[in-house]
Amino acid sequence: MQPAELELALAALAELESRDQALLRQWQMRIERAEYEAALAERRYLEVDPSQRLVASTLERRWNDALLQLGDLKKQTAEFRRQEARVATPEQKAKVLALAQDLPRVWHAPTTQAKDRKRMLRLLLKDITVEKPSSPKQLLVHLRWQGGAATHLTLPVPLSIADRLRYPAALVDRVRELAHGLPDAEIANRLHREGHASAKGKPYTTRILRWIRWRYQIPPATLRRPEELTVQQVAQYFGVRTTVVYYWIERRLIQARQLNQRMPYWITLTGSDEQKLQNRVHHSSRLQKGKVSPNATAEGAL
Repeated sequence: MQPAELELALAALAELESRDQALLRQWQMRIERAEYEAALAERRYLEVDPSQRLVASTLERRWNDALLQLGDLKKQTAEFRRQEARVATPEQKAKVLALAQDLPRVWHAPTTQAKDRKRMLRLLLKDITVEKPSSPKQLLVHLRWQGGAATHLTLPVPLSIADRLRYPAALVDRVRELAHGLPDAEIANRLHREGHASAKGKPYTTRILRWIRWRYQIPPATLRRPEELTVQQVAQYFGVRTTVVYYWIERRLIQARQLNQRMPYWITLTGSDEQKLQNRVHHSSRLQKGKVSPNATAEGAL
């Protein structure tokens, strides 16, 4: 790399100096043009017949304007020489050469623009060959440097938009593991605490977890115990409406379990509770199936 670094530094210096010289040459040509216009105006003024005062006055004004324009151009050229001479002193050249010995620092410097990096690569690299092997997801890249060395790289093919949005296998396995004992909302909270984010960088939600389980055929957690019944099953068993069962749960007449406010109730019936509820339904005609009004209140359930 050392010869290439030196070549890069010298090429950069030569390009900067060549650019400044070209710009200075343009300024010099403008001055030469202005000098020519001023000399031409002077000659025309001196050659005019003094008796023609109007013509002489016009030529004299043009001569003065040409001299003023020439003076302005000389001032602008002097200002350009002071401001735009990028590489003019030995100290500036030494700084550029020092930077060339530390190419990574130049490459990653915040002042180095993308176009400058491309120009540096053009100076260091002779050619680049890309080969597509039999593997559909890899590319072979061959780099030939100016010094004759070669570098061979195996790079993955950029993923398509569908592959970038696809959930990784490790995450799907984690969801499958958590789904054995947690509902979707709890899985989403667990993934958020573990630092996982969705394919678009957003936190996981219950909706996303449902889609993942549907997409990868992950069954929901079996959270209900074998002896537990749903509200609908209890209502059907006693021949009452579900509102009556919710009233029993609120009054703690039956044992019910709920994991969170969005989850359904799961009810466990003991022998004594079942007998008490059977007697309550038997002695209340309003609780019997088909006789309970849709607008029945809690008091009516009694």
